[in-house]
Amino acid sequence: MDYHAFLAQRPRAYLGRGLPRRRAIALSFDDGPGQATPALLAALRELEVAATFFCVGRLLRAVPWLSARMLADGHELANHSMSHADASGLGADALLHEEVAPAAAELRRAGADTLSARLFRPAFGEIRADQVDLLARHGYTVAGWSIDPCDWLEPDAPGHVDCVSGAVLAQAHPGAIVLLHDGDDEHGRARPRIVEIVRELVPALRAQGYGFVRVGDLLREREAQRAQA
Repeated sequence: MDYHAFLAQRPRAYLGRGLPRRRAIALSFDDGPGQATPALLAALRELEVAATFFCVGRLLRAVPWLSARMLADGHELANHSMSHADASGLGADALLHEEVAPAAAELRRAGADTLSARLFRPAFGEIRADQVDLLARHGYTVAGWSIDPCDWLEPDAPGHVDCVSGAVLAQAHPGAIVLLHDGDDEHGRARPRIVEIVRELVPALRAQGYGFVRVGDLLREREAQRAQA
C-alpha cells in the first residue's frame, strides 16, 4: 500500500506522522505481545520511554498480566487486528467485524482507552481504500509510519542492531512514527535484538534533541489543531 497517498487523500482517516512543530518521535512495536516483550518493557522503563504497542488481540488475551504492566508503565495499547490476518484477503465488512472490532473490544477489556483501541495498523501494511473508508465511518483511524528500518529483516546478520538504529537516525524527523516489532517471527521465534536496538537507539535520538511520545499523542495533537482552525 502507498501510505503517502493515504496521507494526501484521506487526512482524517489516516495518521502516518505527527505535526512537525516539535522534536518528538513515537516508537511503535507490532505483532506482540511476544516472548521479547517483557525484556523490552524493562528496557523502556529504564530508559523512561513510553511507546505504542500495536497488539494482536488473541495474543493480548493470553497475557492479561502483561497488558496491565504495559499500561502501568504508560505505554499505549493499539489495534493490530484479532489474528494478524492479511487484510488484502478480506472484504471490508469482514475486516471490520472479524478482525478490527473484536481486537478493539479485547483492548478495551485490557484497559486501553477508546482512542487507542480504535487506532488500527493493518498487518503487513496491507489495506484497501474501501476498507479504510469503512473503518473511518466506524470511528477508526488507520495508523502507518514514516520510518521503517526493517528490523525484522535478517536479525542474526552481523551489524543488524547498528544497521537498524542507523536507519532510524538517518531518517529521524519531528513527528516521526517508527515501525519496530516485538512480536515473535513467523516461525514462533522471539525477537531479542529489539531490546538491543532500543537501548542503542533511544540515547542516540535524545542526543539529537528528540523526546518520545505515543502515536495516540500525535493523533490528539493533530485533532486539537484542527479544532482550533
